Amino acid sequence: MSPLNFTYVCILSSMLSSIGSWPHKQFGRRRLDFILSMYNILLIVVAIALPSLGATYIWNKRQTISFFDVGHLLLCMFLEFLFLQRLFMPWTAKYQVIIKEYLLKFHLFYFRNQTQYASKIHTQIHNISVIFTLLMACQMFCGVSLFTFMPWYNNYNNRMFILDRPANRTFEQAVYFYCFTEDVYTTIKGYWVLFVFNIPTTYNTSCVVAFDLLLSLIVFQIWGHLKILKHNVLSIFPKEGMYSPEENMKVREILKEIIEHHKFIIKFVNKCSDAFSEELFVFYLLMQVITCTSLLEVSALTADALAKYGPITLVVHQQLIQVSILFEMISSKSEQLIDAVYAMPWQSMDTSNRKTVMILLQRSQTPIALKAAKMVPVGLQTMAAVLKTSISYYMILNTVAGER
Repeated sequence: MSPLNFTYVCILSSMLSSIGSWPHKQFGRRRLDFILSMYNILLIVVAIALPSLGATYIWNKRQTISFFDVGHLLLCMFLEFLFLQRLFMPWTAKYQVIIKEYLLKFHLFYFRNQTQYASKIHTQIHNISVIFTLLMACQMFCGVSLFTFMPWYNNYNNRMFILDRPANRTFEQAVYFYCFTEDVYTTIKGYWVLFVFNIPTTYNTSCVVAFDLLLSLIVFQIWGHLKILKHNVLSIFPKEGMYSPEENMKVREILKEIIEHHKFIIKFVNKCSDAFSEELFVFYLLMQVITCTSLLEVSALTADALAKYGPITLVVHQQLIQVSILFEMISSKSEQLIDAVYAMPWQSMDTSNRKTVMILLQRSQTPIALKAAKMVPVGLQTMAAVLKTSISYYMILNTVAGER
């Protein structure tokens, strides 16, 4: 009856609801929305406190902490900053409205009965969305599990849980904070307290993937609309000579539907660009330091480093490449739309339809693209610039680490 019942939408809403970021109020569940909003505020407070405690830990241990441990803490802090920025998004009306419009107006579910081709595209996009969502959920689960339980395994392997454990050795944790006491790093009881606290903390921070999943699913729908629009443009039957008055009337109705559909897509894309503009800007900004730091941590190439930082390095690079490629697909499809409009048999139409084709051609010249901070086009060029900068920083930091 509604896209809200689709499996991948239920998974997405569950992931975002777990951090109080799904706009239940827009779908008539005001009480649940209020409860989750209060939980969201609590997470914001925690997300502000944890980087501060992490920085304090680095300062207090500055004489003894290793270079790679500093990198670990900085990686956690950068991810927490990204998570904090995403937590503020649900409080904006633009974010809530765009999700409602995506699921109740723009989704291909509402266009599947228009033509046989539209039904085919709806089915394809639906299957892609299901597979993509399950893949992202599995990656998120594996990343959280390895990042959380790899330190536990190292402690077990180092015989830290027995009574006669090695002297002058502290417990390894997934995330380190200044906790006003060293018991969380020197006693078994303190270790388990911080270990249990780190599990939901790591999960919540990993939910930044859910926001990228939301954006990717929206992009799939935009891409599907553009495919349908291009097919409708190319479906105008060519003819040698001029169309008859009846044929011109039929072409006029088709052109009218095409223009209305194009306006509908442009309007939605502009709303998306407005809603996610700041998110995309912060995403690319932080990705420069996150990808650089994760590469530095995994460059140790030990089994521990590969298991602990490998999934994070893979996921952050995948997210950067994935988001950029998806937006590049929209730009590419919009350029194909321009070629399709050029290929229309305008020479066989009457004057009125030729004017309509000219208007459509003029409108299609504006590329359909989302921009970060309403300035930087999101695509492969931006991704390449971020990766190039990140690798340059990584080489510098790796050299410094080698010297130390």
